[in-house]
Amino acid sequence: MTKSFILIEVDEDLKEVVKDAIGRHPAVSGVYTVVDGGDEESIIYDIVVKVEADTRRELDDAESEIRTRKEVRSTLTLEVIEKDDTMIRSKNKSLQI
Repeated sequence: MTKSFILIEVDEDLKEVVKDAIGRHPAVSGVYTVVDGGDEESIIYDIVVKVEADTRRELDDAESEIRTRKEVRSTLTLEVIEKDDTMIRSKNKSLQI
């Protein structure tokens, strides 16, 4: 199983619509709202999405479908590396989560 988190920036008035639409994607296992910490200038992303798929290809396809939605302004995708993957990626010195 491969996983990633996608941080998404959208217009405030479209946030709930986008969350609902993205939440229906079969590879999405969680959709979360980023809470304003009081300083609106510090909030860049509005939504966090957890994506899971059986293969890297399926994960890439799901990420692409989410990122290219017309309502999405910008995204940042964070790939999750499981402990089992660290043996494979040890040469790359990847961060273990």
